[in-house]
Amino acid sequence: MSSIPGAFFTDDSDDEPYNDGLPGGLSPTASDLIETDPDDGDFAPESDIAFTDGDSDDEDLDMADEDEAEDVADDGSPEPRGTLSIGIDRATRSILLVDSNGNSRPLTEADLAGSALTFAQLQAMLLSRLGLASGGGRRRRAEANDEDEDEEDEEEDSDEDEHPYWGAPRKKTKQWYELPTEPNETGVRLERGGEFGPPPKSYIAKERKFTDYSPSFPSVLRERELNILRSPKSQLGHLAIPNTPGVEVAQHQSKVYSGQYSADGNFFYSASQAMRVYIYDTRNAPRTGNKSVLDAPIPRSNSMYGTSWQHRTSMKTIKVVKANRALCQWTITDATLSADNQFLCYSSITPYLHLVKTGEETGAWESGDDDQTVLDITNGRGSMSRFGVWSVRFSNDAKELVAGANDGQMFVYDLETQRTILRVDAHSDDVNAVAFADSSSSNLLLSGSDDSFIKVWDRRSLSGQRASGTLVGHTEGITFVEPKGDGRYCLSNGKDQGMKLWDLRMMVTNEEFDQKRLNRLDFGIPGWDYRQSYYSKPRYKEHPHDVSVMTYRGHAVLRTLIRCHFSPASTTDQRYVYSGSSDGKIHIWSLDGLVMQTLDRRYTHPLLNRNTGDYNDPSSSILRSSSAPGARGWGRTVRDVAWHPYRPEIMSTSWGEDGESGSIALHEWSEKGWERRAEGALGAV
Repeated sequence: MSSIPGAFFTDDSDDEPYNDGLPGGLSPTASDLIETDPDDGDFAPESDIAFTDGDSDDEDLDMADEDEAEDVADDGSPEPRGTLSIGIDRATRSILLVDSNGNSRPLTEADLAGSALTFAQLQAMLLSRLGLASGGGRRRRAEANDEDEDEEDEEEDSDEDEHPYWGAPRKKTKQWYELPTEPNETGVRLERGGEFGPPPKSYIAKERKFTDYSPSFPSVLRERELNILRSPKSQLGHLAIPNTPGVEVAQHQSKVYSGQYSADGNFFYSASQAMRVYIYDTRNAPRTGNKSVLDAPIPRSNSMYGTSWQHRTSMKTIKVVKANRALCQWTITDATLSADNQFLCYSSITPYLHLVKTGEETGAWESGDDDQTVLDITNGRGSMSRFGVWSVRFSNDAKELVAGANDGQMFVYDLETQRTILRVDAHSDDVNAVAFADSSSSNLLLSGSDDSFIKVWDRRSLSGQRASGTLVGHTEGITFVEPKGDGRYCLSNGKDQGMKLWDLRMMVTNEEFDQKRLNRLDFGIPGWDYRQSYYSKPRYKEHPHDVSVMTYRGHAVLRTLIRCHFSPASTTDQRYVYSGSSDGKIHIWSLDGLVMQTLDRRYTHPLLNRNTGDYNDPSSSILRSSSAPGARGWGRTVRDVAWHPYRPEIMSTSWGEDGESGSIALHEWSEKGWERRAEGALGAV
């Protein structure tokens, strides 16, 4: 037990405060007792209050009436009875006196009469011990974020009104949801069930106590070489989750909205607000040495040199697709690549899709041949002023495209006949995300909308334009949908600051959906716009009719349609899920709900070395194993993240706090031991 005045009791096996003997009605998460030393000179109260450790054998104490919990002294001030303990209520931050019977009352100034400590000093000390003031540990800071008092909430809301677009002038959005510290049982069953690869070795280690099954690169390689307990190749992928802040490999003067690897990992493509799609060669490492601007300079009147660069990169740019600005609006909203890498299709906020032949098969990558085919998904009946496509995806056989529009419609376009063969009034609001649910068939479709629903469509039984079922669970709009590819599981990101894993077999039937009148019920925040302010306190922390399998939290889905994905099947068995975030971080979870890794783009090394002007080498052991010398601004948004299908690398696309300049960064895996050894070896870069 600590002898430090004001230190609060902890158990050596747990980081949570020791809360035995709390009065009834004050849960261990709502109130904490502290230890004080009456002999300490810094805290020597001279009143009748005696300070104890708060231990009590009675674990089911009842609150007494205030009149019974205290006596009244001659001067009219409350007089405590017997030995008292000091506690604090987390929710109200009021200081309590708890007697030996477990009865409590608020501490008053009169109780500290003659003490060397004022009421304000005591409160500040207790809040500091609990991590509710600056300097607390990470876990206590998280608790403080969850349980701030109502006055601060009102102040933050008023701040949001003053800053309508960027939200309140604080560093991050408030975390309203309790983040898990233990594996979720449902997620553990998924990991053990076999649909996401063989069970992790950690489960074997628990069952066989006399053998060391702790995984490590040397042990796995040794087993494979000696053919002893031969591990699958994916075991190495589980040990090499990308964990570095990364190095920029491309910079843009406009926002980068999306970026993904090809299925074979040979190239990476990204779409920007400059109405261009860039395709980069990822078979070879990014170059180092003197920089070169690979894109033609553009006029810039406010530049002292008259021109400025628009795009520069250390990767080899093998093709630049320039959109027809007359047929596009605002930005390229989405880009998709066919499974055979032969075609790329992108969309904008118009009725048109744009089909581009990549030229990989003919070797025409660098020919500059960017001839495009314009596809009108309305079959000539659309209007650019009121119609636009947010999302587009190829079918696995590259014969069809599915698109979601801003008026609730979903389309299926046949590339051979170049006509829309299916149009559905799918939702009551914008369709932000669409996908083919099964990689082996084009029969199952998914659509996610701002109406908060994900609908499942089976084209074999599509009658009356009704979905086969609805995935209910988000309380705000859907920003992205990612299928696992097996026709059963899918992921979604929602504006309710949650990512959900779904089993399509658990969807709500049309009859049940109509019976519960779910389309007429609103469980979201009235009038809240995720583009203009931070996420307010939710009306419901969980949807009353949630049918999702798992929910993953900790990231922020604000201002733009943040995307989420499964980890690669070939290296990780899709056992991890990950997402971008408006807090400037990449969040990676295991299926059981625990955070496996968080990569902060604020500490990403820049594209150019600050001393020499040369390209930084992403493969440098020093850069890979350390962070940039300082944070580069808190306003960065990571919109899309791509995990290489065969290498322990992640590529992230983001833009900076100025809301304009975008970048692409490469995050690799670094052995933890080397990361610690190289921590101080970083020069000025």
